[in-house]
Amino acid sequence: MLTFLLSFLFILLIGLAVRVFLHHGIALPPTGSSDIDDRDAQRIDIELQAITALRQSR
Repeated sequence: MLTFLLSFLFILLIGLAVRVFLHHGIALPPTGSSDIDDRDAQRIDIELQAITALRQSR
């Protein structure tokens, strides 16, 4: 009985989330890369190269 109640509440919660999502016109973020993503990727690449250089120098 508890399982059915929790399942019903979960489905109701999902339904409400979809309704709010559609009602308020919330848009998903664009899937392309942005300047911030590119900058972060470059920073991570530089950090990984530095770590690799440290390991090779030992």
